[in-house]
Amino acid sequence: MLFHPKDTRDVMQAASKSMAHLAYHLYYFLEHEWNDKKRVWELSKRLKPVPILPELKAVGEQLRAQREHAMAAWAQTGHVKKLKARLAGRIIHGLGAGHVRETSLTIHPVYGLPYIPASSVKGLVRHWWIEAYGQGEEKSLSEQKIGRDVFGTQEKKGMVQFHDIFLIDGLQLVRDALAVHMKEYYEGKKAATDDQKPVPVSFWTVTAAEVEIYLTANRSAQSDEEAKRLLEEAAAWTKAALTEWGIGSKTSSGYGRFIDVEDVTETEFLPVVRKETMRLEQRKKEQALLEQRKREEEEQAKLALLSPEERLVAEIEQLTDSQADQQRSKDILYSQVIQQQNKQAAQALLAYWQRIGQWGKSASKKQKEKINVIQQLLNGS
Repeated sequence: MLFHPKDTRDVMQAASKSMAHLAYHLYYFLEHEWNDKKRVWELSKRLKPVPILPELKAVGEQLRAQREHAMAAWAQTGHVKKLKARLAGRIIHGLGAGHVRETSLTIHPVYGLPYIPASSVKGLVRHWWIEAYGQGEEKSLSEQKIGRDVFGTQEKKGMVQFHDIFLIDGLQLVRDALAVHMKEYYEGKKAATDDQKPVPVSFWTVTAAEVEIYLTANRSAQSDEEAKRLLEEAAAWTKAALTEWGIGSKTSSGYGRFIDVEDVTETEFLPVVRKETMRLEQRKKEQALLEQRKREEEEQAKLALLSPEERLVAEIEQLTDSQADQQRSKDILYSQVIQQQNKQAAQALLAYWQRIGQWGKSASKKQKEKINVIQQLLNGS
């Protein structure tokens, strides 16, 4: 914040202890020290502690619930796999990204939480597959159908989608350091000797407990079973890649490795899906009921504008095949037709009786008497 406008600096420094979003602490709340020899302000080599505030934990829990809800909704029209895994140690993702310290960390710009982008997850699994099944040759992916179908090519997208992994449970930022022992050698200035002064570089790592990993695939009428099979394969490859290779920076030193990767789709995710299905069905029923009530109210409003004779015709024309409507046509509406001597309504009533089979030989004796009365009304006698 040293080189920001004074009013901005004052506001941000006052808010630093209550700001939950981690990007502010990693990118803006940076300490500087005055270098008397160079006569300049320099970034402090010390990394001050970064708080994980309750507000950030609340954001994480809300995010977890939203993602689970979104995936349960996806499962109504697609396929979803849910894995759970634990970090074996620390993880560093985005170490080489642009940062004033040249040691960055991937923080979600909206939620302020450390995360592993979906593109990194897919890239890791794709590279693992090429090494495991394609003899390390990039071209093997396009040559093998299963590779093309899962990961896609330049010509066609893959059937499986990988999603961001958020580090929420037990989240902590831990300071770490890397000592470059032969800086001048790596700069090409001199040979590798033991008298060169080590240059420590401080950076942030992340520790977390359990993480949730989602993979999805769209349903297809032509290859739905194939999509499910590919999703199963992709989940197995993801487990292998995360446990064998790890993800992020410095994986060769043990960072970013996962253990205990478990498929919890059946045990944890499908009950949520069933609950969401019931909720959506109930919502659909309620929506249908509301729409029916709205239609009835609109019809009632239209009928209210008609004359009694016109209203009677409209009511008869709206009759359904239900037993209640059939009975209503034979008593209440029939009586109103006779009372009004309404020929248009009489014609509509006869047409309704013909449609529901209450006409001719199939009609009862009492019904035939009503039909005769209606016909006499139509004939003007």
